[in-house]
Amino acid sequence: MTASPTFEIRITTSETGSILRAPTEREIATKAEFLIRRVHARGELVAYSIAGPGTDAIGRIRAYLQDVLVEIAHLSL
Repeated sequence: MTASPTFEIRITTSETGSILRAPTEREIATKAEFLIRRVHARGELVAYSIAGPGTDAIGRIRAYLQDVLVEIAHLSL
C-alpha cells in the first residue's frame, strides 16, 4: 500500500488544466516548475493553486513558483 500524496498543485491555462501531486515540497515544486516552463514556451498564461499540509510549506512553494515566473518573464524580454 502506498502513501497518498501530501501536496497538490492545480495548474490551469486557457487551453488545459493539470493536477500535480507529490509527497514532498521539492518534488511538487520541481514538477510544477517543469510544467510552467513548458506552458510558457507555448505562449500560454498560467494560473495555479497549491494545497498541502501546512501554510509554511505552501508559502515556500508559492514563493519558489513566483520566482520561476519572474525569471521566465525576464527571459521573454
